[in-house]
Amino acid sequence: MEGELTEEQYHNTLDQIGVQRRAISLMWNQRSVDTPLGLPFNIASYGLLLEIIAKQVNMVPDELIGNLGDTHIYLNQIEGIKEQLTREPFELPTLKHMKTNEFFKSLSEDLSLITHLDSSDFTLENYQSHPSIKLPLSN
Repeated sequence: MEGELTEEQYHNTLDQIGVQRRAISLMWNQRSVDTPLGLPFNIASYGLLLEIIAKQVNMVPDELIGNLGDTHIYLNQIEGIKEQLTREPFELPTLKHMKTNEFFKSLSEDLSLITHLDSSDFTLENYQSHPSIKLPLSN
């Protein structure tokens, strides 16, 4: 019909005004995890990877799914875990990207550009935490 956009024009217009088109999820498999010490780090790491990939392909991050095998808590961690369970969670912080959208889109053409990312390219706004709980690392 006259006056209607083609599909390509429609998507180009959405891209120009910054409308995200689809959502993307990330699933990882892990053979073993020390739940109180390792799992929070794994969740944060894979969550950041999901954010980077979503920016690269102009999608919104959706689900982060971990398939965890030998998921364990050691006996010498029980008291610290009991303390953790008494704490009220804070509101989640917001992740801000310091690199431009163009940088993330350029990762599609040259994945080696990912080596140009470091921790200073991301900030957490409104991050709050309780005092640390010292948990022993067991083997």
